[in-house]
Amino acid sequence: MQIDPRTNLSNQLAQTLINRVVEPDEKREITITFRVSYAEKTRLEQRCNGVVQSDYIRARLFDYALPQPKLTIPEVNRQAIYELKKIGNNLNQQTRAINEAVKIGSQPLTTEVKEYLQTLKELTALLEQTHISLYQVVPEED
Repeated sequence: MQIDPRTNLSNQLAQTLINRVVEPDEKREITITFRVSYAEKTRLEQRCNGVVQSDYIRARLFDYALPQPKLTIPEVNRQAIYELKKIGNNLNQQTRAINEAVKIGSQPLTTEVKEYLQTLKELTALLEQTHISLYQVVPEED
């Protein structure tokens, strides 16, 4: 039985593509969409378990290691983080303004100014600790 040359070439191409290693850090420029049923979508979401769906599918399809799940930050924490960043920016601006004023000589470095700068430093550290605690994952209770 003779195999059609086009079929043979097609089979060779398919085998080459199967054996080709796809590097995960290649630039991704192509979008692929496909349809699934409601049941398949639910099953996919359950399997992803915090991993971005495209990353999960890519890892399964190309035998990459599964990426770490993304942290889900509650809305209240996102709002608090946003406000803390604004406060932190204001503290940094005040600190820079005072240091610049002292540097150019328009503000003497008095004991009160030193104490105020120390207070700003302590507030900034407290804000950073609070910010970090808002990102920590609280274990779920069964």
